[in-house]
Amino acid sequence: MNREELGFLDNPANGLGIVRARTLLGNLRLWDIPRSEQALQTVIQEIGLSPILALYILIDEKKVYIGQSEDILARLMSHLRTPDPKIKNWQRALILNDGRNASQSDLNDENIRLTLENCLVSLFKINRYQVVTSATCQPSLSSLEYILTSAFRQEINILLSNKGRVSRWLSGKKDDEVFLDEVRKILARKGYRIEDWGDKYASINGKPTIIRPGSLKPKGWQVTFRGSRSLAQLRKGDGYLLMPRGSLLLLPLKEAANFILSIDPTAFERDTVDLFIRFEEEQLLLVYKNGQKEITDFSVLPYVESDKI
Repeated sequence: MNREELGFLDNPANGLGIVRARTLLGNLRLWDIPRSEQALQTVIQEIGLSPILALYILIDEKKVYIGQSEDILARLMSHLRTPDPKIKNWQRALILNDGRNASQSDLNDENIRLTLENCLVSLFKINRYQVVTSATCQPSLSSLEYILTSAFRQEINILLSNKGRVSRWLSGKKDDEVFLDEVRKILARKGYRIEDWGDKYASINGKPTIIRPGSLKPKGWQVTFRGSRSLAQLRKGDGYLLMPRGSLLLLPLKEAANFILSIDPTAFERDTVDLFIRFEEEQLLLVYKNGQKEITDFSVLPYVESDKI
């Protein structure tokens, strides 16, 4: 079921400042509430008998605190009365639940809640929020748990994007974008030496590195090289292309340059070169014009194990 089929519905804020939203053909509900005990109590009564299982997001402009609880009333009451110092000035809370209390909710499964909590952390990070909570250890999921979390993740994307909270999404596939701070940590854990680090350029193992998430096109994720810096670096085959997606691609530019020239010896006479990276089920492909080359070996993390967040 795609995003259009799931649909979206929300209502204007009521007198307490509560905004309700839901997917039309899915299960997930969202309550956007002000920092108010009365608003919180009202929402809990709507869902059913306490305790209520839910995910929640506390928002202070571009700063967010993300959590999950078996008893959302108790947890948010604690945040109201004795707020965490990391987000003591939060103004609104988003509550995500499937409209059921604990005895009936699919969120009764802690593995599902923890997985979705991790997804929310990644989602808000790639949307340039300051996330003041960290992802937890990723639990192993059964086939049923994986199906349920995938469906919930799609609904979360719909709800939060329609509410204007995010503009980038996580698909749960191998090409999900990874926040750059997390990329840097992963590289360090894998033994790469990082001398310099920025949003678009870095130095890794003493080599100049171009960082590009790419732009999704029919051929794959497009990376454009132009100008005196990135195109010149590609022409020389000097350093790496780092694509912060999925299992992380760290492609030696010499590999890319040789591949391009094998297809079009005059490619570098032009002032722009477009490459495409395609994330397939079992392999990574570099695509240029009508040619393609497997580059799975340049994945930083094991590629076949990267399909679950």
